[in-house]
Parts: sequence; C-alpha cells; structure tokens
Amino acid sequence: MTKIAVLMLIHRNDEQTFRLIKHLSKNFDVYVHIDKKSAVNTEDYSIENVFAYKELKVYWGGHTQILAVHYLLEKAFNKKYDRYILISGQDLPIKSNQQIADFFEKNNAEYISIEEKVTVGSRQKGGLDRVTKYWPNWLHRGKNPVMKVLFGFQYGLFMIFSTIKPRPVDYEFYKGPNWVNLTHKCVEKIVEYLKNNPTYINRFKWTNCADELFYQTIVAQLNGLEVVNDCLRYIDWSTTEYPKTLRKEDYEKIANSNNLFARKFDTNKDKEIIEMIYEKVK
Repeated sequence: MTKIAVLMLIHRNDEQTFRLIKHLSKNFDVYVHIDKKSAVNTEDYSIENVFAYKELKVYWGGHTQILAVHYLLEKAFNKKYDRYILISGQDLPIKSNQQIADFFEKNNAEYISIEEKVTVGSRQKGGLDRVTKYWPNWLHRGKNPVMKVLFGFQYGLFMIFSTIKPRPVDYEFYKGPNWVNLTHKCVEKIVEYLKNNPTYINRFKWTNCADELFYQTIVAQLNGLEVVNDCLRYIDWSTTEYPKTLRKEDYEKIANSNNLFARKFDTNKDKEIIEMIYEKVK
C-alpha cells in the first residue's frame, strides 16, 4: 500500500475528530498538532500510527497556523512518505482507506488547487489585502463586549499602520484551498525552497488567512512537477454558511463524487450523515 501521511491541526478532543483519526490511522500515519492553548494533551492520542505534538499556540488565520502545518510536514518528511495529505477535523473520507491508497498509487501528480494569481481585492475574496496589510492575529472579536471593543481598537491601529507603511507585493501570490495532497518529490522541493529563501516564511507574519496562499505560491514557482488543479475535496460553496455544513440531504452528491474527502461536517448539526459516510467507507 502507498505510504501516506495525513496531517491535521486540532484544538479540541471531540468525538468527531477522534473517530476520524482512529479511522485513518488503521492504514495511514496521522500527524496531529494540538493547539498549545487547548486543554487537549498528546497522551489523548496515544493510538498506533498517530504522532501527536503540542508545540505552538495557534491562532486562526494567522502566521502560527502556517507554522503548525509546516511543523507537521517537516516531521512527516523525515520518514519519506509517498504522499502527504492535509485535512481538517471536520473532513471525512468519502472513499475507503484502500481506495484512497489505490488512487495515489495510480496517480503521482500533485493534487493542489491553485485557482489564480492573487490580485487586488478584499480579504474575503482572497485578494492581496491578506498580505499587503498588517493583520492582528492574537486577539479575536468573539462575543464578549470588552473583547469586541479591544478587537476594534487593535484592528484600527493595524489598518492605520498599513496605510502609512503598506507592504510590498514582493511575490506573485497564488491562492486556493489549503487542503493539499503532495508527493515526497514536491515536499522535498518545498523544503529546499524554504531553506534557500529564509525570508519567505516570515513574510506571512501579520497576514490574514494566508494559509490559502502559502503552499500555492511556492508550488506555482517550482519546476519538474505535474500539478493537477484539484484538491480532491467535495465542498459546497453555494450557501451562506460558506462552506455548507453537509447534511443527510447531500448524501447522494457526496457518494457520487469522484473526490476522496468531503467537508465540512458537524455532529451537532447532522450526526446521521456522518454515520452514513462511515458506513460507506468501512
């Protein structure tokens, strides 16, 4: 069977995530980074074929999210896997582990969505604002009134600073979903690129949701790779949930999809669809 490493960032030890890890670890090695701010411990994932780490405080949309993913990628890279797959705790495989391994046995391309070169536009639309302005990442709005005021204050300061000292467009930035499926050859080239360009990873400090640009921008520059513009995920962007939390009504579309994974799922919103998917892939 193709040697596969699955990478995940988690911040809570819920039943849905734990079940996903157990399912995948039957046939693949699973590398888990636990948010250092959380109460979850590495011992909670003392499962065969699971490698859990708790190194960084991870803030959504920030530089630390990129660092945590790359930390796992480097850990896995040392063991020279055939394929490295990044997923979230709200993903589910929609093919069996054997079918996933067979797919990558027959298809040696890089499966990563590189949608387009990033141009001027709002951060919500994936525009250059994500990387040409300075974004605070350690304090989030939340529901607390005091936090909302503090967030607004820091946000205003960062936007003023961004106006006074705008950041240069020093790379041709490319974007796409951060759920990638890369070969060892590609990861080897990425590691080499970062070694030869030490300022690149620091360029993503104080950016916003730039994890959707980080690997796409590198891969777009690399030579000698066969790249398929597909992240192999069934994702429904058609609703205001953006993306839609998948439910029982979506089962037929999911089951008939050629993708390997689907997202996102939430056991609190529809547990039945999760049971149906696991029944399909067992």
